[in-house]
Amino acid sequence: MKSYVGTDEQGRIADADLRARVIKYELDNLVFQMTAKRVAAEAKAQGVSVVSSILKNVGAKLTQERAELTLEAMGMNGLGWEGDGFKPAEIMAARTWLWGKAVTVYGGTTEIQNNVIAKRILGMLDHQ
Repeated sequence: MKSYVGTDEQGRIADADLRARVIKYELDNLVFQMTAKRVAAEAKAQGVSVVSSILKNVGAKLTQERAELTLEAMGMNGLGWEGDGFKPAEIMAARTWLWGKAVTVYGGTTEIQNNVIAKRILGMLDHQ
């Protein structure tokens, strides 16, 4: 089964929309990594802040986005759960995608993190 998204004559991802979304993901991830390092350095000096709730939400979103882009680039090969028709990396990609959905639950649900952000960063009250 060969259904990976190919490359164009310039060696880029052939699907322009997918290529643009991969580039956006890479930039978002770079910004996230830089921000996380800055927040970690600040935490050493000032203690952990509620900004960690924002980082949890963004990190979970980026994890899911990467897995979805990987599966899309694999085409039909990204749908394998088991079997001889799929390479181990393809099976792992599908399982990683499913695992990514759990990140928002076991890391503290997105809704809970949003409540922490609303109350502790934005200063909102329960009834707002």
